[in-house]
Amino acid sequence: MYANNAYLELLSLPGKFNIEGLLDSDIPAETARYASLFQQHDRLVELTGERRSSLEIHPFGKERQLSAYVFDKTPFPNGAGEITGTFFHGRRAIHLPFDFYLSGEKAGSLLLTRPDNLFTDFEWLVVFFMKNSLSQKEIAHTLGHSPGYIKNTIARIYEKSGVNNAKMLVEYLHANSWHNYVPEQLLAYRHILLP
Repeated sequence: MYANNAYLELLSLPGKFNIEGLLDSDIPAETARYASLFQQHDRLVELTGERRSSLEIHPFGKERQLSAYVFDKTPFPNGAGEITGTFFHGRRAIHLPFDFYLSGEKAGSLLLTRPDNLFTDFEWLVVFFMKNSLSQKEIAHTLGHSPGYIKNTIARIYEKSGVNNAKMLVEYLHANSWHNYVPEQLLAYRHILLP
């Protein structure tokens, strides 16, 4: 029935776009392919009469950058107190625990685009795992490379960043505001209903 300008901007729609009467599948946005999941979410809220939240990872905004948002859906009652629909509020997702990224339910973080060209895409993956305290052996296993290959990659990362160890690397990432970066290949476009 209604969407504010912030939502229209999130979907990269013109400010004057009339959303009234359209289903999620009718909206010309990349999220349209998830319409059936959004509608299931609505029915769950209507059935339980309780707020339910979902984690949405899609290319959002004018730049169409992969971003993570939490959408809280709440029952919408009529004057007689009967639930006649839902309304929702979207907010940028907070940083999630590291093991959440490695589980089958892949999620997003605060920074989803490569923050700098200092490292290659593969080196950024290794940096992400180092930042989250994985050992060289664990990184090698996760990325399907030998421990020696990972050791050499870490040496290149240290040389490029001018540090000598993982602790200094994490400090370097914080100093450059790169500590919340999650490589896009660890993510998937998703609609995840949160407990």
